[in-house]
Amino acid sequence: MIYVDTSFLAPLYIEETTSLQVEAYLRSQPPRQISISEWTQVEFASLVSRRVRMGELESEQVLTIFHTFEADCTNIYTVLNVSSLDFQLATSLLRQDKTTLRAGDALHLAIAQNHQVQEFLTLDKALANTAQTFGLAVSNGGIDL
Repeated sequence: MIYVDTSFLAPLYIEETTSLQVEAYLRSQPPRQISISEWTQVEFASLVSRRVRMGELESEQVLTIFHTFEADCTNIYTVLNVSSLDFQLATSLLRQDKTTLRAGDALHLAIAQNHQVQEFLTLDKALANTAQTFGLAVSNGGIDL
């Protein structure tokens, strides 16, 4: 199973320079092999709302974005539940010396580790580097950054 963080997922729904590449990569994966988490859903909603506040998205676009995302959560993605074990591991990761992790990224890593995903997809270079140090197989899906 592949775990997709919000930085990789967002260009599928919000026009960015990487949107076509992200779409091609994700559409090439078998259904239900792409996993996200309940945390991804929260973080995605926050991202969309922030883009509206910043004037980058119109309110009308948001309805389509959320409708499409919710349909994909039902029909395409495996949505992983967040457990107390995920929060405990995220806390442990954040307590390590010299960590550069943010809380949300630590939670993504913990969920991926606890669910033993085969690959962790992210477009966040700093998160990718940290994920590798924790033993996760990391990829950006061959996306040109």
